[in-house]
Amino acid sequence: MKRKHFIQSLSATAAGTFILPESLKAESTVDKKKGDKQPQPGYIMPKPGTPSHPHNENYWGVVASNFTRSAGFINLENGYFSHQPKGTLAQHVANETQINTQTSHFMRTVQQTEIEAARTAFAEFQGLLPSEVAFTRNTTESLNIVIMGTQWQPGDEVVIGDQDYGSMVEAFQQAVARWFIRLKVATVPILPSSDAEIVKAYTSQITPRTKMLHLTHMINLTGQLIPVVAITREAKKINPNILVVVDAAHSLAHTPVDMLELRNGGVDMIGGSLHKWLCNPIGVGFLFMKQKHIREVWPLMGDISAERTDIRKFEHQGTRPIQSLQTIAKAIEFHRLLGSVSKYQRLTYLKLLWIGNKQALENFGKGLGILNDPQYQANMNAVTDLMNMDSFKLQSPLLPFNRGGAIATAAVSGYTPTELANTLMNRFGIFTVGIDHPVIRGVRVTPHLSSSVADCIALNKAFTAICVDLIPHLEPQK
Repeated sequence: MKRKHFIQSLSATAAGTFILPESLKAESTVDKKKGDKQPQPGYIMPKPGTPSHPHNENYWGVVASNFTRSAGFINLENGYFSHQPKGTLAQHVANETQINTQTSHFMRTVQQTEIEAARTAFAEFQGLLPSEVAFTRNTTESLNIVIMGTQWQPGDEVVIGDQDYGSMVEAFQQAVARWFIRLKVATVPILPSSDAEIVKAYTSQITPRTKMLHLTHMINLTGQLIPVVAITREAKKINPNILVVVDAAHSLAHTPVDMLELRNGGVDMIGGSLHKWLCNPIGVGFLFMKQKHIREVWPLMGDISAERTDIRKFEHQGTRPIQSLQTIAKAIEFHRLLGSVSKYQRLTYLKLLWIGNKQALENFGKGLGILNDPQYQANMNAVTDLMNMDSFKLQSPLLPFNRGGAIATAAVSGYTPTELANTLMNRFGIFTVGIDHPVIRGVRVTPHLSSSVADCIALNKAFTAICVDLIPHLEPQK
């Protein structure tokens, strides 16, 4: 069964029942990098036969032991970037040591071979053609290549969302000032009633003058996962020539959707970061671009050594940390050891647990056949349903489950985002991040594979205490 069928099964009912197809219960196998002379540090994995149910700390506690946790506080802000598992970090250090020892000899004789090996490994991981994948430093650079390299004409239109990542919004604003294009902003519903509502928010902005549609697959402010393929197909019915560009910074290796599904759904270009949910070292991003578009887009940096149709023309950066590219295959290995489905279920469960919504936890447990497990029940009983509290406001969609993953944002009446984040950290030792955006205001919570059930229960209790006891009395306005 294709991954897209898995995602469709998650939205089978409006109640958000989580049903896992039998064909996806088997975990992925690990692809070993052939011919790699570097040492291959191992990962600590649970004993064979240990159930990988999302609430089973006998399994996920072992997985978490691959990471070095923050000392002195609970880190529930893992959306900026991911820390690496120890095995990935060790491989990264070994690669850096090799380069540091061989210096220019490595760069002049081995560098390009290693880059191509990394390109092939990542492309195969996502089902893409290596000839359509370029490596960048991050999502921002990938999408700036597209935005700044597009041959705009005055009066061209571009449609973005009102919750897109700030750096991308600024890039489009610069394009408006530079080329006199028109920027149109779709109002994306925070708590959508259906996919159709989201699709309409974007497609209602499209005209024959619309040259580009920019979609954030998983919105960084709230964790909402939008239906990119459905939007793309409807957009191209209205304007077949529109370029659909996707920001996949948070969806890559977070959800079971791979980039091939987006490509096959009509998406033309995708930018993403490998230092987020793939847990690769900082400083590696990717740019996917369909072959037919490569000639049309100018690179950010001048490069006359590559053909205009060669994806590598976008990779001119000067000297760069090749050791991070060398580590991609190792990061992919860790992801595959866990399996995309199990990883997604675990991250989703941790979000549901700290929010504590009983209906969502019940539906989730029923869908996986674990609702009556004593430990699952104990975890449910340990948390308060924060959504029953008048002062608590969830800013992220909860049901159906395919509407998000690990990330969720919440506000408490009487607190600014900064005050709420500071209170969680200073009084409870839990690190989150305040989001003060024109559309979204609250604290963003992002558990990780290194997070425990106990971490999320602690956050739930902290929010409960804040909602019940710690709401500041606001001074009346004079």
